[in-house]
Amino acid sequence: MILRLDSVVGVAAFCLYALLMWFYAKVAEGTGQFELEILSMNNLNGELLTGLCCDGSRNAGDGTCRMDECATYFKVCLKEYQSRVSAAGPCSFGSGSTPVLGGNVFSLKSSARNQSSRIVLPFSFAWPRSYTLIVEALDANNDTSGE
Repeated sequence: MILRLDSVVGVAAFCLYALLMWFYAKVAEGTGQFELEILSMNNLNGELLTGLCCDGSRNAGDGTCRMDECATYFKVCLKEYQSRVSAAGPCSFGSGSTPVLGGNVFSLKSSARNQSSRIVLPFSFAWPRSYTLIVEALDANNDTSGE
């Protein structure tokens, strides 16, 4: 095999270039955000999960709650996939909440200006194929877990 000087210089230059590029190579990172926007709520009777009224007692005649409406806000928990969903344990991919958005029944317009009904969970990892999203509607005046 006969090597010419120009081919040896070319190979050396390529090897030097490849070596320099190897030092500058970066690992790809996954970053982004999970976003959930609440658009409406419908809790006609103003009840908690337990069946009790958000505020006050139940009207004996028609069974509706008497006092003012629920002060509804939302909590979100994003965690690894679970075949049997449980709100217990950490929200490994993030958690967030909204301020009070309305009463028993409300509808919000989807808008870039309406940030209060939007929950954004930033992440900096490769997005998993499957996940569990737990959304809870809560009454600010009865802020107890699971109600």
